[in-house]
Amino acid sequence: MPALQHLTLPNRRFALGAGFAVEAVKYFKYWILAAVVIAFLGPLALSLYRDIDLSTWYYTANIAKWFTSFVAGGFLFTLVPNMIAAGMTRRELSVAMGVFGILWSAALGALVFAGILAERAYYDAMGWGQGIDAEGSISAIGTWGETAAFAAVYPLMYLAYFAAGAAIGAAAYRWENSGWLLLVPILPVVFSLDNAVYDTEPFGPAWAGVLGRFMEDWGRGVVLTAVVIVAVGLAVATRQILLDIPLRSKKA
Repeated sequence: MPALQHLTLPNRRFALGAGFAVEAVKYFKYWILAAVVIAFLGPLALSLYRDIDLSTWYYTANIAKWFTSFVAGGFLFTLVPNMIAAGMTRRELSVAMGVFGILWSAALGALVFAGILAERAYYDAMGWGQGIDAEGSISAIGTWGETAAFAAVYPLMYLAYFAAGAAIGAAAYRWENSGWLLLVPILPVVFSLDNAVYDTEPFGPAWAGVLGRFMEDWGRGVVLTAVVIVAVGLAVATRQILLDIPLRSKKA
């Protein structure tokens, strides 16, 4: 990642955001590689003992949603004072985090999109069923076109989870003793929308999907629009929290 003094003021917030994304991918590259290997070799090992009818990549992609939230929240909670001490303004940090979130979500989403399609070809070659556990029963993802449509939503979902993690991380730093409680209103909304997108249970605590029953009759377009609105709203909230963060010399 380029040093602050080597960047021009008008562009450094964008360059730093891109730098954050590149460094995060480099830092977690072995974790990502391990997830890819397990997603492809895991079913082969399981096939020795049982029939394969579930998409391993679906569950790997769900774990990556949590991972994305932790990356965003952990970055802000631990590095805000260091960034400010290094000369970054709060306004620059908010823009850099936006760029970071978009690039990270796009990269992870592209990987999952390719992985689910590759898994489709892999499962077809092995004679396996590529399905998800939807409300207690196995449901096939569908045709190649339906599989592509299923996978294409992931970049947006990762962006929503990134925004959620960033808001919680920023609040936890801003209000040291109580900021983390922001997850109480955020998680049910994000998880329930996730549930509505895929018509299945979210990969997390059951209470977090409690709002899902109110979204059962929403069309897919309406749900995806709601995901965009929530992601933008969380990004705006994170920016406002960052702009309100006071200097803490003892942590800088």
